Amino acid sequence: MRMIEDLFYGNICTCEKSLTRGSEYSHLLELTVKNEEKLYVLLSPQQKEDYEKVKDCITDVNNILEKEAFIDGFRLYQCCASEYT
Repeated sequence: MRMIEDLFYGNICTCEKSLTRGSEYSHLLELTVKNEEKLYVLLSPQQKEDYEKVKDCITDVNNILEKEAFIDGFRLYQCCASEYT
């Protein structure tokens, strides 16, 4: 029950992520940044504006997916917890 209270009071921030150097995530993030920088210099001002809009949409989609994954995980926890009570 303490974990739920901590979550409720904001003592646990589920949006904070730690980045481990050398991890698959770290490697893909570095590769994404490198390729984005190479692409960005080739774009016209209008293309840069359009590209930023696409990135904003991707961020919004990722935020929705993260929220849904959290909800699914919480529901799974509830199902598992109810079996043992």
